[in-house]
Formats: sequence, structure tokens, C-alpha cells
Amino acid sequence: MTEPSATPLRIRAFVWAAATVFMGAVVAVAAALVWNARQVALEDYQAQATRFVTGAEAALNRSLLAVDVLLASMDELLGLSVAVNDWIDPGLASERLRSSARQNLMVRYVALLDARGTTLASSDAAGSELQLQLPPGFLASVLEQPVSTLMVSPPVVSFTTAERVLYFARHLRLADGARVVAVAEVPVGALSSVLVQGVDIGGLQVTLERAGGQLLLSVPNREEAAATVLSPPLHEVASAGEDWRAPARLTSEPALVVYRPVLYQDLRISASIPLRDALAGWRDQRNAITLTGLLFVAMIVVAGHLALRYLDRLSQARAAIAQSKATLDQALESMVSGFLLLDSQHRVVQWNRRFEEIFPWLRGAIAPLVPFRQIMEENARHYLPRASDNERTRWVDLRLLKQSQHLEPHEQVLPGGITIQTTERPTPEGGIVITYHDVTALRRASAEIENLAFYDPLTNLPNRRLLMDRMQQVIAASVRNGQYGALLFLDLDHFKTLNDTRGHEVGDLLLCQVAERLKTCVRREDTVARLGGDEFVVMLHELSPRSEEAAAFARRVGEKILRALNMPYSLGGISYHSTPSIGATLMGGAQQQPGVDPLKQADIAMYQVKSQGRNGLCFFDPQMQIAISVRAQLEADLQTALASRQFVLHYQPQFHLDGRIVGAEALIRWLHPERGLVAPGAFIAVAEESELIVPMGHWVLRTACEQLAVWQRDARFRHVQLSVNVSARQFRQRDFVARVVEVLRETGARPHLLKLELTESLVLDDVDDTIAKMGLLKTKGVRFSVDDFGTGYSSLAYLTRLPLDQLKIDQSFVHNLGVRHTDDVIVQTIIGMARNLELDVIAEGVETAAQKAVLADYGCQLFQGYLLGMPGPVEALEVLLQEHAPAVAAAATAGPAAAA
Repeated sequence: MTEPSATPLRIRAFVWAAATVFMGAVVAVAAALVWNARQVALEDYQAQATRFVTGAEAALNRSLLAVDVLLASMDELLGLSVAVNDWIDPGLASERLRSSARQNLMVRYVALLDARGTTLASSDAAGSELQLQLPPGFLASVLEQPVSTLMVSPPVVSFTTAERVLYFARHLRLADGARVVAVAEVPVGALSSVLVQGVDIGGLQVTLERAGGQLLLSVPNREEAAATVLSPPLHEVASAGEDWRAPARLTSEPALVVYRPVLYQDLRISASIPLRDALAGWRDQRNAITLTGLLFVAMIVVAGHLALRYLDRLSQARAAIAQSKATLDQALESMVSGFLLLDSQHRVVQWNRRFEEIFPWLRGAIAPLVPFRQIMEENARHYLPRASDNERTRWVDLRLLKQSQHLEPHEQVLPGGITIQTTERPTPEGGIVITYHDVTALRRASAEIENLAFYDPLTNLPNRRLLMDRMQQVIAASVRNGQYGALLFLDLDHFKTLNDTRGHEVGDLLLCQVAERLKTCVRREDTVARLGGDEFVVMLHELSPRSEEAAAFARRVGEKILRALNMPYSLGGISYHSTPSIGATLMGGAQQQPGVDPLKQADIAMYQVKSQGRNGLCFFDPQMQIAISVRAQLEADLQTALASRQFVLHYQPQFHLDGRIVGAEALIRWLHPERGLVAPGAFIAVAEESELIVPMGHWVLRTACEQLAVWQRDARFRHVQLSVNVSARQFRQRDFVARVVEVLRETGARPHLLKLELTESLVLDDVDDTIAKMGLLKTKGVRFSVDDFGTGYSSLAYLTRLPLDQLKIDQSFVHNLGVRHTDDVIVQTIIGMARNLELDVIAEGVETAAQKAVLADYGCQLFQGYLLGMPGPVEALEVLLQEHAPAVAAAATAGPAAAA
């Protein structure tokens, strides 16, 4: 039987009325949230559809424009405007179409047809024998166009691949007025990937259709559907504005339909998002909001019920207070700290069991209302058993004085080594709360932390921080008394090899034994420190007031260390022999120069030992510092040279076997205001290490492209290609592709005349990144060459994936032709491999006619070297181009198609 409620009826009615108001508010808010979430979901999908169609339109326009440019460029590529049908060489024209078609990855092949549909040439392996099955009437419609315009066929199934394709075509005129048709076959799947662009929108339906509704392609694919004409046309669907009542283009269910026109032949791109898919996520939100609202309603009901129960139990609070006091007493007994409470007259009121555990000798003395002074007198007898009464009284008075001043927490060490921290805080009534906390473990940890801060945990030697502090003290004392000290910097030879082969545990054993041996080689007042890894420092001080004697003493200690560390080590049952490299320098003395860093000097001397074969001792030579300073100055001069435009480009011509100049390599030179013309070998290495090579390489690229743009306006030079070397740091920049495209756009240079030379190790360092960047630039027309080919360890599998145009035989192989048989074999292999991969081959470093003849016999047709032309200013190259103009003209007489 439940107890009757003690709460008045009017209060209960008020509580439930308030709960009802809150529940109504929750329902209203939930309904508003559901409606707002639905609108947000629809607006979000509408925005996604609009963004998608806009992006798809731009992507498809770019793709169609690329195909259109490819077809239109066949006029210039094959010289159609100056040729007639009979002049077209099918083999040569097919080869040129093949080279041009590689630049557009979306096109399967391109072909040139006459008015009857006969294939004149194609980029396909079949060449002029390619059999095309164009849709009925498509060829006639292309020829009927009064102006050459890109035409797109209906989707058909390819005769060769059995997949759906679209044909893109436009007619071109020959010299005699006859019309030919340039055709490109594009798989529907390739255009579908361009449309979708990797976008993931739930339920998205994408179509490419004509204005009349003829479906060219769709995503999802409807190639098996019976109907090929969608109804109604897009302009009728969108005439009512963008809403969610239009029929989806593929399924006809209620949807939002957004479309955009394309540049060519009245084509339309549409995106349809069914209403059910757009609201799929909203339904989950609706359910969540509804559930949350129900939970809030339930919480309000529960809260009302709890409020009534609270009112019923308010009378029980007094009993709870008594219980709380008992709980507080229990908590005091559970404290890890000792507790003592004094009243306003400093008499004991309360204490806990932990207090008696800390001070066991007070158990018989402590009691309620006992004066605290009496407790302190008992402590004094325990702490000072042999002291006099006056001494104990003074100790108690001092302790009580600290208590009256309420100072910060203080510590005392009890017998047995236990450290107790005492904290005293006044109470509002004038009493004092005293806590006694055992901080023994904390103090030990602090001592250990301090040891870790200044000592190496592995060898227990001073670390870098403590060494630097001691070194400053020793230098200061040395300057005062005129006594020289010395610093020995040690590095263990081949220590990394030991770690890699035997493991870090064995390496740590070696470091510990080295530390012990070093301590036996020095005096007690000297310092042996470990900087980290396998680096140690020995600091000797107060050696002698004469630098010669101090250096001699330091050398003897260094030689002693060499002998000690050259003795075999026993590392876990393994006998191991290790050697050190020691750099030494003097420090302090009356002549100590301000700003000198002895540790840096000893480090430099140690690396001098490394460069001379290791396992030795070397004193710091000022010439070492001079060399470092000269290198730093060279780096600063390079930065100034970039800012002051002191760099110039020289060009080394590249020749064809028939004597034509087909291009040139752009080579950077430094026109130093004092040193004159500086070759790249004197500064490129510093530029690479300081990362100045990136802006320097960008300057070379821009300058070369500006030169190409100048030559483009001169008929004598517009055929010349320029090769530009690209460093690894420059190529690996994230914005490398964007910067190259920007330079081409700003300068107006023709991309197919720019050739970027990459080293073999660069292209294979990160193959995926290399292929991605090269592929993007290849779509712009930029060509690629692998420089110094054959000097690395290339994988043919990787080379076949790279979109290369040329391999460059390294000059080291060229120099040894006819001298070392293996180099001849390598050169023949490179040329044969390039021929199989349809790549050009150019040999660099050709200095003798014999080398050129051997290369020609092996099948090489492109050459570069001092035999043919030295690097020089652009004016010298232009003069050379004019001198070789007859060779170009002679090559042009091979036929109109070849001349084009």
C-alpha cells in the first residue's frame, strides 16, 4: 500500500499544466525542424545538381573542344590546304595522325576520309586500310555543312570493339577545293566518365541529348533501352522553372531536372535527381527529430513526476543532513593525507587515522581540546631527543610562528626518510585546518626528472644541456686565468650499420662501453658528455697557458682515446671492432675570440676526419670554416643574382642526321658582375641544396618560353624546339603543372615546341606522381625527354607507362663508343628499345666524327655535342639556324605532305 501524497492538489495541478505547455512547445519545435530539414535537403540537392551540371558542361566543353582542335589541326598537320588528294602519302599521314592522336587520351583513333567515305589515313594500326562504319547519312550531313563545323553522330556499336561509340567529324578543304572529312572515334564510356567527374550524388541520372530529345548517352547506362528519344524535350521540362515535379529523364518519376546547353550541335546536358532520393537522408532526420521530440516529452513527464516526488521528500532532507555528516567523517578517515582541525584557541577538534599513521608517537598525546602547542612539544621530544629544554622550546616557538604567519606549504623529513608536506589554512571561525601529505615519491620523481634533464639516460653521462652550461663556465674561467682548454668531438664510424644489422639493443651496449672507456681516458675534473646518437664530447680544461702545450696535451688524450676505442668490444657474446673519428679544437685562453663556437669547430674537424677515411684525429683548421663561409656567401650571391636578373640562357643546337637543326637545349649561365660568365657546374649543386633551384628553374622555363614566342613570329625559326632541364625539387612541387601551364599561357609559346628534360632517377622516384603530372602536361601538348638515360636502373614496366617522347643517351656512353664494348651494347639496346616504344633518341656529348658515325650506324638520327655546335647566346643560335636553312629547305622538297 503506497503512502498518500503530502503535496496540495493546486500545486500538483500547476506542475502538470506547466508540463503540458512544455510538451506543446516541444511538438511545435519538432514540426518546424522537420519542415525546415526537408527544405534544406531539397535546396542542398538542387545546389548539388546545379553545380554538377555547370561542372559537367565545362568538362564536356573542354573535351569536345579538344577533339575539335584535334580534327581541325589535321589541316596544318597534313598540309591539306596546300595539297590534293593524290599528294597525300597514306603511310606518312597515318604516322603523323598517330603522333597527334596520342595527345588526346579520350580519342580511340582519328581518320581522314574522302567524300566517298574511303579512308585516306588513320592513327589506327591499320592506317589507310581502316574500315569505318559510320551511321547512315552522317558523312553526307558533315559534307553538307556550309562551314566546317564539328558534327556528332548518334551512338552506334563499334565494328572493331563491339562497344558503343560516338563519331566526331568535320570537313576540311584541299587545295583544289575538294572536301575531305576528319573523323574521331570516341567511346561512350570515356564521355560518361567526363560527364560524371567522379561525383557521388544519390539517385543522380545524367543524360547527353539533342534538343529534340535524341539520347546520346546516359548515366546509368541505357544502351539496351528500346526508346532512343526522350520525351518531353528538355526545354519543355525546364520551362516551368526549377522544381521537384518534373519527370526524371530516365525513369520519369518526380524529380528536379537541371540542364545546360553545350557548345556544339545543339547538345544538352541534364541532371535529374528523383524526389525520393533527395529526401532519403531527410527521412532519417525526420525520424531522429520525432524520436528526440518523443524523448523530450517523456523527459517532461518524468520531470513532472520527479518534481512531485521531490516535494514529497523535502521533509526527508533533515535526515539526509545527519547522514551527510556521518559520510564526511567517513571521508576524512579515507583521506590519503593526514588531517588535523584546530579551533579558534588552537585546540584539537578532530583528526583522522592517517594522521596517527604518519605520527605514531602522538597516539597517546592527542585528544579532543588538547592545545596544539602540547602536540608540538611532544614532536620536539621525538625529533630532538638529545636537545636541551631551551632548544626544544625555541623549536616549538619557531613552528608556531610559521603557523601564525600562514606561509606557503612547507616540508619536513621524518625519521626513516619520509618527506611530509604540511599545509595550513585558516577557517572562517578563526581555527586552522592542517593537512599532512606524504610527498616522498613525488620528491624522488623530481630528482629523477632533474637527472633526466641533465644526464643521458643510457650512459648516465652529461647531456648537451649540461655540457653547454659547463662549457660556458670553463670558457669564462679560462679567459680569466689564461689557461687553455680543449674540446674533442667523437663520432663512431659505421655505427648506423651496426644498428641496422644487429639491432638497437646491441648498439646501446656499444654506446655504454664507449662511455666507460672514455671516462678512463680523462682526468676526474674533465667532462665526458653524450650529445645523442653516437656523438660524444670530451671537454678538457686548464691544460696550459700556452696554446702549443695545450694542443699537445689534447692530442695525447685524443690518441689515448683512439687506442682505447679501437680495442675489440664484447657485445652480448659478439666480438665487434669499432673506430672513432675525433675532431679537436682549443677553447678559452687569454686570446679567446667572442662569438666563436668551439663545439661547431670540433664538429667541422670531425667531419674532416670522416672525409679522410675515418679512425683518426684532426684539429680544427680555419680553412674548413673559410670553405663553409665561401659556400654560404655563394648561396647569398645566388639569391642576389635571382633578384638582379644576372642569369642568362645559352642554347646548344640539336641536329638531325641530314644536317637540319631541329631544336636546342636551353642552358643557364651566370653573368656575374665581377667573375664574368660562370658555368652551372660552379653553382647548381649549391642551388639544389638551398632550394634556390626552384625559382631558378622557373626562370629558365619562362625565359625559354618567351624565346619560343618571339621565334613564333619569325618564319625562319618557328619550327625550332627548345629543351629545358627540370630538377627533381622543381618537378615535385605541388603546383608544377599549374605553373608550366601558366607560363605557356602568359608567354603564348606553342606547347609542342617545348620539351621538358627529366632525369631517369627523377621519373622513377615516384612513378604515380610522375605519370599524373606528365599526363596533364601532355594533354596541353608539352613533350618529354629522359635525360642521361642508361645511367640509372630503369624498369621497362615503368618506362612503358610514362608518356615519353624522347630518350637522351648519356654522354658517358657516347665517349666510350668503340673503346668499351659494353657501352656499344648499351647504346644499341637503348636505340632498339626506343624504336620499339616509338620514341625518338638523341645522343648528347658527340665530340668526334667517329662517334657520330657509329651512332648513325646503330640507328640514331639526332645529335648534340661540341662536334656540331657549342652552347652560345641566342644570337649565335639564330645565325647558325640561318646557315643551315638550305638543309631545311632541301628536306622540305620531299613533298607537300612532308613539308607540312
